[in-house]
Amino acid sequence: MNLTPHHSALLFTAPRAAVVVRVVVVVGNAP
Repeated sequence: MNLTPHHSALLFTAPRAAVVVRVVVVVGNAP
């Protein structure tokens, strides 16, 4: 299995982006 740097970065960035979005939503909904 040969992953290009782009795909490798995408695999690590996607979950991180999801976490960031979730945190932003939680903070935005916090009173």
